[in-house]
Amino acid sequence: MSVDISAAPGTAATSTRSRLAVLAFVLGVTSVAAVAGGLLWPEPAGGGETYSYADIAPVRDLWWMLLTGLAAMQVLNIPLQALATMVLVRHRGSAWATWGGALMWIGGGLQGAAVAGWAAAYFFPTDPSVGVAAGESVVRAANESAHLFAFMIPGAVLVLLGTVLQCVGLFRSRAVPKWVPVLLLFIVITFVVPGNGLAGLLTSVPMAVGAIGLGYHAWRTS
Repeated sequence: MSVDISAAPGTAATSTRSRLAVLAFVLGVTSVAAVAGGLLWPEPAGGGETYSYADIAPVRDLWWMLLTGLAAMQVLNIPLQALATMVLVRHRGSAWATWGGALMWIGGGLQGAAVAGWAAAYFFPTDPSVGVAAGESVVRAANESAHLFAFMIPGAVLVLLGTVLQCVGLFRSRAVPKWVPVLLLFIVITFVVPGNGLAGLLTSVPMAVGAIGLGYHAWRTS
């Protein structure tokens, strides 16, 4: 009995191209959604990184949807960005891309868990049935606890370091135009410039364009 394998290479190539098309599409959608989420992000009245009961109570539903949506986007966007880079960088610079991708996967998971927990920490205490006094006490306790940002800060640092390593791999491989890693490196500025509101557009838009470009070139090279 003989087996015809003449169509196998073409089938494999089509399958790979279809998968990378899905990757590029999801990467693009989540990148644009992250920009929109930054514009909707509420500002704490007292400044800083934490919010008071009065900040959250009027917008508690928006807060929960925004943060849980952001957590979901992070666990999609960051790993897909890492995967797209590893697809593109296969020879020169591949070690940089691989180690960077590993850091991004770990950091993205930590960030996603932290953001989802942050949403819950403020959402449930601001429920009208809890009572203002009790809700304020719980929110205050959450703000004073080291657990609130226990995963978020390490996760953000790992994603930052991973992105920088992958950008080095992209530069070394010359697999994409230089503007792609340059725009992705705007993540470094997010540690200085707030990522929300109109000011956040200074970093979120370049990063989104860089991620979309990354996904496009990963699909194109297939």
